[in-house]
Amino acid sequence: MEIGEDHFHKFSKLRPKLRAPSLTDETEVVLDDGTLQKRTVSLSTLPEAMYSDTYEQDWERQALFFCYSGVDRTGNSSSSSSSSSSDSDSDVPFFPAGRRRRSKHDRKQSNSNQDNRYWSQLKTGFKRFKNQLVLTPQQRLVLKCSFAYFLASLFTFVPSLNALIGHNRTSSHIVATATVFFNPAKTLGGMVEAAMYGWGYTLFALAVCLGSMATTDFFVDRDMFTVAHLISLFVWLILPTFLVSFLKAHWNKPPVATASSLCFIILFIVVVREGSANKGDFDTTRIQQITSAVATGTLITVTCCIVFWPVSAAKKLKKDLEATLLSYRILLKLLTKTFLLDDDLPEFTANRTLHTAIESHRTSFTALQKSLKEAKLESLWNSEMRGRGDEYDKVIKSMQRLAQHVGGLRSSCGLQFEVMGAKPTNRRNLYKRAQVSESSWNIRAGYRRRKLEHEMRRQRTSTSYVADDEHNGNDDIPSVFRSNSGLSDPHSSSRSILASGDEEAAAAANESRSLIEFIQTIRQPLKSLAYTCKQTILHLQTKFGAPAASVDNRNKTGPDFKTLKDNLVKAISLFEVSQKEAVRRLHAHRLRRLRSDASQDDFVPGDEVFLVYFFVFNMMEFARELICLTEAVEALLDETTKESIWVWLIFWRRPKGRRLSLTGFTPNERNTTNTLHTPTPTTKWRKFFIQIWVTFSLFKLQKVRYATKAAIAATLLATPAFLSSTGPWFREWRMEWALITLMVVMTPTVGGTNLVAVYRIFSTILGCFSAMVLYILFPGNHVILPIVTWLFSVPNFWLILNHKHGKFGQFTLLAYNLVMLNKFNDRNENTIEVWRLALQRCLAILAGVAFGLITTAYIWPYEARVELRKGLSDFLLRLAWLYQKLVSLYSETSNDIQHRQEIADATLQHVQQLGRQASDAQWLTAEAQRRLATQSFMDLELGLQRALLDLQELLAQTPNEPRLKGPFPADTYRTILGSCQNIVDKFLSMRTVVLKDAWYEEVQRNFIMPANQERREMVGNVLLYFYLLASALRLKTPMPPYFPPARKAWQSLLVRLREMPVVRSEQTLEKDNVYMFYYAYVTMMEDIIRELDKVRNMYIKIHL
Repeated sequence: MEIGEDHFHKFSKLRPKLRAPSLTDETEVVLDDGTLQKRTVSLSTLPEAMYSDTYEQDWERQALFFCYSGVDRTGNSSSSSSSSSSDSDSDVPFFPAGRRRRSKHDRKQSNSNQDNRYWSQLKTGFKRFKNQLVLTPQQRLVLKCSFAYFLASLFTFVPSLNALIGHNRTSSHIVATATVFFNPAKTLGGMVEAAMYGWGYTLFALAVCLGSMATTDFFVDRDMFTVAHLISLFVWLILPTFLVSFLKAHWNKPPVATASSLCFIILFIVVVREGSANKGDFDTTRIQQITSAVATGTLITVTCCIVFWPVSAAKKLKKDLEATLLSYRILLKLLTKTFLLDDDLPEFTANRTLHTAIESHRTSFTALQKSLKEAKLESLWNSEMRGRGDEYDKVIKSMQRLAQHVGGLRSSCGLQFEVMGAKPTNRRNLYKRAQVSESSWNIRAGYRRRKLEHEMRRQRTSTSYVADDEHNGNDDIPSVFRSNSGLSDPHSSSRSILASGDEEAAAAANESRSLIEFIQTIRQPLKSLAYTCKQTILHLQTKFGAPAASVDNRNKTGPDFKTLKDNLVKAISLFEVSQKEAVRRLHAHRLRRLRSDASQDDFVPGDEVFLVYFFVFNMMEFARELICLTEAVEALLDETTKESIWVWLIFWRRPKGRRLSLTGFTPNERNTTNTLHTPTPTTKWRKFFIQIWVTFSLFKLQKVRYATKAAIAATLLATPAFLSSTGPWFREWRMEWALITLMVVMTPTVGGTNLVAVYRIFSTILGCFSAMVLYILFPGNHVILPIVTWLFSVPNFWLILNHKHGKFGQFTLLAYNLVMLNKFNDRNENTIEVWRLALQRCLAILAGVAFGLITTAYIWPYEARVELRKGLSDFLLRLAWLYQKLVSLYSETSNDIQHRQEIADATLQHVQQLGRQASDAQWLTAEAQRRLATQSFMDLELGLQRALLDLQELLAQTPNEPRLKGPFPADTYRTILGSCQNIVDKFLSMRTVVLKDAWYEEVQRNFIMPANQERREMVGNVLLYFYLLASALRLKTPMPPYFPPARKAWQSLLVRLREMPVVRSEQTLEKDNVYMFYYAYVTMMEDIIRELDKVRNMYIKIHL
């Protein structure tokens, strides 16, 4: 009897007694206590008893339910499935949303409970009323901000409080303005950061104001008014404005933008308005008033942040970590069940939980770093963060690597996550959807996924000729598993087909058995591994989500870290055994087919097996990285390593170890030194001119250009204040507001400036009109006006905190604040009517907006759509460089590696003696064989992920840049970005493959070197493809009529591999698990070429 035939005969005998494998098959599962138990596995199974409380029920209540969309409940092929012969991805949602129809039983039960309807409604209404009395976190933040604004406005409305800031009736509105800018809805760490930036910029502005006043008094006393004004404009105005604008664009953080606005307010009021009217008196009263107002507003903001519902950044960081782990757990369940084509769950309906999981996974590459930075600022008083920065860094980096592996699982599974615009179907759901997000995620099946579905349908078709008596007693087996489970006898299936005379169908049936057998053999073991990973993630969630009162209490809620790591090791070992069993069955099937058909001499499995192998491989890598995360969390929660505050204060600037990485790559670098265009200078004069050239080359940088045009625009707009003919008019119409508006409106991109300009115009009109109407209704009323001011601030702060158009609420509140509070201070003198003050504010804002729009659009414009195209070009070049490094890494022979290892060992001792004096090249040589390659590639991949997020932000700004020649093709560019994301995921999977030891031990000798010519041809064509697309995007030129034959080169490599002697020998069967690495790698290259073809087709549509 041939190898494996007895195994299949046993299955054919037991087949009538079996149920669907996904429902009743038992496998060894690693329990939380580390023991092994035979049991059925479902990824929706509730954990052990200690997690059956409300905490776990809350998580499981959000579980994902879905089914295989390519097959309906009767096993028939879905009509929406497209052919796999097409290289394009499916346009049909992979998980169609639907509503469950009420059955007759449900309607009868509803009628039987009609008597209790009124009582239930009463109880429900009472519960809703009770829940409404409890403030949500969002409502607390809004009230916190409104309280701070209300207290700040009292320094204008209440005379006794106004006396505390020196009877300041001119600048008292700045107290409320400071609370709007430094809103207390931040975490404690975020408030520390905002206060540090705010006061740093404020002190800088005060120093500039004092210098401006000193020079003005000096030259005015000597009747040199022109010199005094020129120095004020071109020294004390243009230089600080340039510096603040550059730092605003360079750091690009909300606290910096807020501090910059506050700095500009002080500069333009003192240097421009007061400095232009200075007659030689060194009077610091105005500076003292502004300083006291800013200090009071900051103190109120910080006090409200601490007193009213304080939010700890450390606790927020733990919640973010917990939410990110939850997203990994949900996506792991989604991808595993989708890969296994499970049918044990009801129809999937896209819900908020899945949306949150996908969004959390997408933003985890950057959001966790921001939360950690704020949490570190609480180290002074928070013992949980003190001395824990490095441990948190390791945890977050490990979670980012997990996010990369989740992307690899998604890519291997063949699913694509796409952002789709929200389209509410009725008014009832409009508000609800607006609260969730402005966009929703759609899940679609990619080419690989549809090809797998095609193979499954082909198997069902090839086995549909089996006699009816083969399924007697099997009516309770779901049809999808009758055809997919691999429980039927392959020979009986083939005999039935041959009896009908269809030999080609019989051959197809035999060949497709390999895919079914492989999936069915690893089905339950893979579920077991995924279940262990899911449980480990759940336990790690509890480490972050449990109260921080006692570590002992946290440890009692679940297994310790050592047990968690051992469980993962056991689960991986169990799965590796099952994987080898799957390969053994694959061998038996192929060997049986080859011996029955003498014309077949190819021992390599079909490409359909490689469709599933990468998912299995990525799952194991995910589990291994989860072990690293467990170790990092264990080190984080180790109480013995905590530091006291004195130790932390002494060593908080301790030096860190040297971090090594691959040499960086600058795409589209046109000024590479030591070339004919840019030769290395040899004389002093050449060095001098090169230095001048380098200095002026800085103006090619976007940040320098933005700061330069902002400074020049502010100087031009401020010039009328220093002219004798226009100075009085400038001060009468309060044109310093136009200057402030100019700096607020001007953003680095044209689209951002257009959007802020629209916000500024309409919000200013609304704020000024509201203040004018309320003051006319209650003129000078110091009781009602503070109350209506507070009520007016509440909806504006809700916009600021909870809506994507939050700037609208901020600008509205600033306009209202200025008109209302300034007019209240003028209630006794009545030097200006409230309507005229509102008109002045609106006209000044319009002037600043118009000047800012013209400057941004016509002076060095930085258009998001142009930068998106250039950024895509750079991104493709970085992908090509990463692929080139990857190829150079796996092309090294074992002799080369051994030689470099000997050199590294010989120089290691010398480098260690040099210590910090050693160069990076020496350190790289010594450490190259010690985990540097993997870490460096991960850093490069993480940088690519962040670059993709930046490109997506640019794409989001393109609708704000209207074009006369038509709308911007945002959907096409979104498709291109999706293809780039898929290529990054493929590179991640390929990198994990080529860094395995088996690659250098077996693959190099038997596959790389014999097919070196074909491999070089494929690599060269792929690299040329990358560079051709990048160049076309950069230059915006049409595509050439002929493209690099990358697909043809790939096919030639496959043909060459199948012609190798090692492939035609039984040695392939013995070491198939090793050779799978290279075959899976080559198969993934087809996906990369396909994505490049898709980018090419999209580009042709744009520039046809």
